[in-house]
Amino acid sequence: MIQRKTVLTAVASMALIALAAAPAFAVAVGEKAPAFELTDLDGNARSLADYAGKTVVLEWINPNCPFSNRHAEEGTMVELAKEHGEVVWLGINSTNPEHRDFLSREEHAAWAAKHGIEYEILYDESGSVGHAYDAKTTPHMSVIDGEGEVVYNGAIDNDPPGRLSQSDRDNYVDAGLGALEGSHSPDPASTKPYGCSVKY
Repeated sequence: MIQRKTVLTAVASMALIALAAAPAFAVAVGEKAPAFELTDLDGNARSLADYAGKTVVLEWINPNCPFSNRHAEEGTMVELAKEHGEVVWLGINSTNPEHRDFLSREEHAAWAAKHGIEYEILYDESGSVGHAYDAKTTPHMSVIDGEGEVVYNGAIDNDPPGRLSQSDRDNYVDAGLGALEGSHSPDPASTKPYGCSVKY
């Protein structure tokens, strides 16, 4: 009886994990990007409206997540932001202030400086922006075009374990930005994000 109960519990847990892993976005590709206003590491207010008419990349980030840290050490986002210099790149930290992974703005700024991250990082302590975009993981990527529509949502690339060299990976965000520059729609427009769960 105990063994049967253990098996049922394990099956139920696996089902919950599968549901959590399924891609589901609060805002669908092709829909208007939810408006938001957050503060940066210096406490200055930044809103999505500030960047009207520009392509914007949102990157959910958590320095205490090994996946975010790996991409920071590899320079994945930094190099992409430089390569697509006309694009606005915004890091968003939706970690709950009560969670052990939470970093003060000063600590996050020191981590960013260590890894050469110069793009804006915004704090979403309430998690409202993360929930609006249904950000699941760090990193989780959303691309918004100049018309203010979400045109890509999902993973940064096809290499969750980080075993491939950057040149051998399919970088979905890079490809999507390249498509937009050529007046095409990103393809794929959505993928399953990977990384640590966002600590709401």
